[in-house]
Amino acid sequence: MASCEMCGYNGELKRAVVEGSLLLLCDKCIRFGEVVELRRPPSEDIISGRIKKMNTSRFASMRMTGVYSEVVEEVLIVKNYFELIKKARERMTKTQDEVARDIAEKVSIIQGVESGRLEPSLKLARKLEQYFKVDLIRRISNSKENEDIEENLGLKPGSITIGDIIKIKK
Repeated sequence: MASCEMCGYNGELKRAVVEGSLLLLCDKCIRFGEVVELRRPPSEDIISGRIKKMNTSRFASMRMTGVYSEVVEEVLIVKNYFELIKKARERMTKTQDEVARDIAEKVSIIQGVESGRLEPSLKLARKLEQYFKVDLIRRISNSKENEDIEENLGLKPGSITIGDIIKIKK
């Protein structure tokens, strides 16, 4: 059994906020703070909320006649990103300091990316793409691979399962 966090009394405790801290307090110490009642929503509300969220237009592209599509899109940064960035910066006749200031990054980050010892994050790569108008991010989708598998197995489009994707050695 828990004890009061102010006096150490073992008994019935309530949650209260005392000077900005949430504490478990006994009836004697509860006067030093404000009682806080914590409520948890029933699990049914949580599940129905998830269903409602999945039915919004944001997830509409994922729906496919009641079954969610298994199209996975992988995002990669091109191998020669450092060359593309350096050439684009030189073409614009900008210094690394100017580029860093314009895209709100540190000069050391720009130097590391241009030298090739630092691979940019996706966020930084998108900034650099917009600034220099070069393609640094490549999107790879496996939907073509799924279509080929479905066609070879004689399945209806969209009816592929995990068992269909597993490669079996013959």
